[in-house]
Amino acid sequence: MDTKQAEQELSLIKQMMLDSRRVVVDSGKHYILWGILITSALLVNYYMLLIGQSGKYIGLMWLITIVSGFIAGSFIEKSNIRKRRVHTFAGKILSALWIASGIAMSMIGFIGPLTKAYNPIFICPIISVILGVSYFASGAIQQVKWLQWLTLGWWAGAIITFVFPSVHTLLIFALMLIFFQTIPGIILYRKWKSANLEITL
Repeated sequence: MDTKQAEQELSLIKQMMLDSRRVVVDSGKHYILWGILITSALLVNYYMLLIGQSGKYIGLMWLITIVSGFIAGSFIEKSNIRKRRVHTFAGKILSALWIASGIAMSMIGFIGPLTKAYNPIFICPIISVILGVSYFASGAIQQVKWLQWLTLGWWAGAIITFVFPSVHTLLIFALMLIFFQTIPGIILYRKWKSANLEITL
């Protein structure tokens, strides 16, 4: 293999990686959707606990929230698939990562407390640990460093709420969702929209 051919192949590989990165970049819509939904539910849950509302209503509220999120999320994903010009292996990994994380977090939120495996006050910190892993992997797949750094926020919040568990854990987790998920989702959406506009032009 001569030098010229090797340079051409390296250039092709580099171009494929750049194209893949542009295609994989997350629209941020799922981050915004789940950020708003779960933050709202957490604040309602927090208020219901403060006024001593019955637990059965809290469970029903969470069930409706999660089911609504999955339904709305499936519509967003179908819309993204229609708009996506190229399907990459990395994109499939990213989708699988968040589907698996979502299922795992739902199991932690519903099955664990129902079986009395742990105190429900620890649902938020456990989910924070999973979100930290998911954000780190997601950032690596998309080659977005600042997305990976959000992992530190999720894990720091998890440590704090593990060490100092209380009803206020819900409020802390709601704030974490605003700063580490909803706002980053808006940033990703703006970048995704800008990239799509450039491709169209």
